[in-house]
Amino acid sequence: MNRFKNFIRHAFAVEEKGYDELSDEDMKLISRLAKGIVIRGLAVPSIMFLESVKPLNFIGSQVMVFFRPIVATIFPTTSYDRFEALLAKRQSIEWLILAIEKYSSPEKETKKKS
Repeated sequence: MNRFKNFIRHAFAVEEKGYDELSDEDMKLISRLAKGIVIRGLAVPSIMFLESVKPLNFIGSQVMVFFRPIVATIFPTTSYDRFEALLAKRQSIEWLILAIEKYSSPEKETKKKS
C-alpha cells in the first residue's frame, strides 16, 4: 500500500528534483544575454515582453528545436543549444528577468551618467 501511495503522490509531478537548478554555464549564458540587453538600452521593453510570454517558454524551446537546422547552417549552435535547453525549464524566463533587473539597477545608471 505504501508503494501505491508513493506512486500516486508523485504521479502528477511535472519536474524532477533539482530540475530548477542552474549550472555555471547557464548562469554565464543568462548573464551574457542580460548584459547585452541592458547595454542596448532594451531592459524595460525586454522585461515587458518576457513577462507577457512567460507561460509560453516551453513552446519557445520547441520552436527553437524546429528551427535548429536552419540556424545551424548560418550560426554556430553551441549557445543556441544551451539556451534551448534552458528555455525548457519553467523558471528560465524569470531568471532572465532577474538578471536584466540586476544589470539595469538605478545605481548602475547613476554611475554611467557621472
